[in-house]
Amino acid sequence: MTPTIATALVLALTLAHHASLASAAGHRVIIVGAGMSGISAGKRLSEAGITDLLILEATDHVGGRMRKRNFGGVNVEMGANWVEGVNGGKMNPIWPLVNSTLKLRNFRSDFDGLAENVYKERGGVYDRAYVQKRLHRSNEVEEGGAKLSAKLRPSGQDDMSILTMQRLNNHLPNGPASPVDMILDYFKHDYEFAEPPRVTSLQNVVPLATFRDYVYFVADRRGYEAIVHHLAGQYLEADKSGNIVVREISHSGSGVAVKTEDDKVYKADYVMVSTSVGVLQSDLIQFKPRLPVSLCPAYTCFLTDDLLVGAEPNSELLVLDVSGVEDPLDLPVRHGCVHQDLRQVPPEVLA
Repeated sequence: MTPTIATALVLALTLAHHASLASAAGHRVIIVGAGMSGISAGKRLSEAGITDLLILEATDHVGGRMRKRNFGGVNVEMGANWVEGVNGGKMNPIWPLVNSTLKLRNFRSDFDGLAENVYKERGGVYDRAYVQKRLHRSNEVEEGGAKLSAKLRPSGQDDMSILTMQRLNNHLPNGPASPVDMILDYFKHDYEFAEPPRVTSLQNVVPLATFRDYVYFVADRRGYEAIVHHLAGQYLEADKSGNIVVREISHSGSGVAVKTEDDKVYKADYVMVSTSVGVLQSDLIQFKPRLPVSLCPAYTCFLTDDLLVGAEPNSELLVLDVSGVEDPLDLPVRHGCVHQDLRQVPPEVLA
C-alpha cells in the first residue's frame, strides 16, 4: 500500500517503514496532533478503509490552533476566525461546512469602503478623495509588485521584501511617512500578514496564492473549532488521547515506536506527524535515528502546499509536484526536498 499524506493548515510529515500495515503489533497508524491536519489525515485514512487509528494530542482539545475562550460570557476565538475566499474562482472547501452543513453564524467582511473610513487621530475622517488617491497609488504599486514577483526565479534567490519592492517602485522610499500612508500600509500588510513589509517576502505573498473574492468572519458560540469537531465526528470515536506529549519517534524496519513525556510507548506501522512546522523546528520531538538530511528542508524551510502531494514508496522522502517548475532537479531547499529520481516516481504515487 502506498502511504499518502493529507495537508490542511500545516505541513503533515509522514514517516513510513517498509512492512505491510497488517504485519506489526499495535495500531496501524498513529497520528501525532489533533489539529486540522491530523484530523483531516485521519478522515482520509478512514475513508480508505484504514480505521485502526490512534491520535495523540498534546493539549486537552481537538482543533489545534482553532480554539475559543470564554471572555465575559462570550466565546472569543484564539485562532482562526475567517473563511477566506468565498464565491471566488475556486471555492474554499471550508465554506460549505461553515455556511450549509454547520450553519455557523458568519458575516461578510466588507473592505470596499476603506477610502471613506480612514480616521484622524483626533476625530473626524480624512478627505475621501485624498485617501482614494493614495489608495489608488498603493494598488498600482501592488500590481507592479505582482508583475515583478512573476519574473523572479522559482529558486527564491531573487526574492525581496515588500518594502524593497515599494522602494523600487518609488513608493514610500523611506517607509510610510504620512498618517494616511501609514494606515493604508498597515491595513494591506501588517494587518493581513501579521508582519511589517520589511520582513514580508514579495515572492510568497504577491500575488497572494489563496482563494479569491469575499472573506467571511465566523462569530458563532460553537467556535470555529466546530469544523474540526465535525470532521472528527465522522470517524473518530474514543481512540483519541489528549494531554499526551510526544517526545520521541523511533523508526526502523520493524515498525515505529512513539514515546511520550510520561515514558509510555505506542507502536504502529505508520506514524503521521501533523504538528505545526514550529514544533518540528524546535526539536521538541526527537527522531531516532535522525531524519535524513534530504528530508529536513521540508520543515526547516518554506514548503508550499501546492507542491506537496505524497510520500515516495519504500522511503522517507516526500514527493513534490514540480510540474510547474522548469527544472525539478534545480528546485531549491526552501521549497522542500526533491528526490534525485523524482522523474522516475511511479505515476500512481502522484495520482
